[in-house]
Amino acid sequence: MKALTFSAILLLMTALTACSGSTDENQADTGEQNVSNQQQAQIQQQESQIPYNFRLEMETLLEHYFDLKNAVVTSEMPAAKEAAKELSAYTTEVMDEVLEAENQGLWLGIARIIRTESDKLISTDSLEDMRIYFEHISRTVIRIADSFDPAGDPYYLMECDEAAIGEGQWLSRDEEIRNPYQTSADVSCGEILEEF
Repeated sequence: MKALTFSAILLLMTALTACSGSTDENQADTGEQNVSNQQQAQIQQQESQIPYNFRLEMETLLEHYFDLKNAVVTSEMPAAKEAAKELSAYTTEVMDEVLEAENQGLWLGIARIIRTESDKLISTDSLEDMRIYFEHISRTVIRIADSFDPAGDPYYLMECDEAAIGEGQWLSRDEEIRNPYQTSADVSCGEILEEF
């Protein structure tokens, strides 16, 4: 009888321990879900600060940037100059009045950098200088992606550690690596860092 009672108590303790562990796991899962829900709420709050029509305008700006990037990849100087001209001109058409003061100030600074670097690219005849100015534009457009969450199709942040110019980062609509900082022989150098 003592053996039966002892077995019953052991079985009961095992069951209670298993339930207790399950509760701890559930609490850990709930804690992770709460953190995840908080992060999601912060992202939604940040995105809600950027009006959707402005995000659409940033998508159009990205399309001009992608035209420029593609021309730089193929070293087509006339096409790059035309794309830089269109990108620069578009920055003056963006309706920034819809932004809160802090974001409007950020946008105005970004737009000025894009226009300045585009003008430099337009006035050069050097492929090396074209890539340098494009790198400056790319850093600025990456800031747009981080700050203003352009609406539209996905795009990718790419990087080539072996790029001879700057940080070697750029944005691309396609997953295929087409490095704008390298010669045609090295155009496949790079990797995808992030999808937007």
